[in-house]
Amino acid sequence: MIKFIHAGDVHLGNPFTGLSQNLNSDFQNKIQEATYQALDHLVETAIDQDVDLVLFPGDLFHGSDNSALIQDRLNQVLRRLDQAEIWVAVSFGNHDFSQSSLAHPLWPDHVLVFGEAVETKTVTLKNGQKVALTGFSYGDRQHNHSELSEFPYKDQTVDYHLGLYHGVVGQDGEAYAAFNLNEMVAKGYDYWALGHIHQREILHENPVIAYSGNIQGLNRTEAGVKGFYLVSDTEGLELKPEFYPAGPVLWQSIRIANCPDFATLQDILTDHHFNQPTLLTIQLTETVGEELLANDEAGLLVEKLQGQRASQAQYWPIRVEIKADQKDHGPNLPLPAGVDFHEIINQVVQPGVVGEWLSDQAPAFVRDYFYSEVGQADLADRLAKILARGNDHED
Repeated sequence: MIKFIHAGDVHLGNPFTGLSQNLNSDFQNKIQEATYQALDHLVETAIDQDVDLVLFPGDLFHGSDNSALIQDRLNQVLRRLDQAEIWVAVSFGNHDFSQSSLAHPLWPDHVLVFGEAVETKTVTLKNGQKVALTGFSYGDRQHNHSELSEFPYKDQTVDYHLGLYHGVVGQDGEAYAAFNLNEMVAKGYDYWALGHIHQREILHENPVIAYSGNIQGLNRTEAGVKGFYLVSDTEGLELKPEFYPAGPVLWQSIRIANCPDFATLQDILTDHHFNQPTLLTIQLTETVGEELLANDEAGLLVEKLQGQRASQAQYWPIRVEIKADQKDHGPNLPLPAGVDFHEIINQVVQPGVVGEWLSDQAPAFVRDYFYSEVGQADLADRLAKILARGNDHED
């Protein structure tokens, strides 16, 4: 019998992109601690459930430039697991690839760290069973080749053989260690703990090949409950994952139809029940009142909602999207026939182009935001609104 936790993409030190600078101190503190609290909850579950191992298949850190505080918080977690005689397996992915070549504080005895070459490490559990773990760490950010050919077939001398792999399904040669699912199944392992995709998904049932998703959502595209898998065969069957929520801060989107004015919108938000601190995207659909449209066009709607939010409310509005019948989806600019306005904006708002606009003196978190999908989507939306307003004022 074996029991372990699979937690991909922890991203310690993440900057939480897409938030307003007006974020109040209460929410700011919750967000700063969110990933650490999620990791603490994972550790408490590991100890309470008396698990044998914890697997971190890549992107344990959000980046390579980690502060002493981040290192210290992680070391506290690892020491707690070590004291409980719980093995920890760590590999590094595309965000923290350089960690494999950096000097770290001394890892606790029960921590296994995988280097850039595929390797197998074997441990003996407290019940005497032997477990082989095979994995690798990225040597660069893209890692444009599959590593599966280097993974050995299942070790028949151990009780369990587990694989750690940070990558995506695809063709060999593509970015992020793209792998072939059938080739992975053929290795004969008892479980594959995948990392890189921030949405939990089971790609294969027997053996289980799965993404656990991340333990705390990082931006508004990562909505919904986040956590980790607790995997076991306690019922005498194959290894099965069970999802455990962990993220204390939720990214959520709600749709509100036929909202006539600001006061009504504020009342709806006040009456809505939020179970936990929530970073909220609001979609206004069908008929939207002129007051709301005017505030949105002026770029004031989100800030007004933030300013009038009750101090103890469990939500913080970060974005309002107008998806109304009467809302223009783009300006009637004198473009040549057959030219799509939004397609032109999307062609302009690309990482390479945006990078040329940004000053070399721009802070790293600003550059990261505008290189992200969320930042580029926001920029495209703002360009459309600015051009639309300019067109409305033409004679």
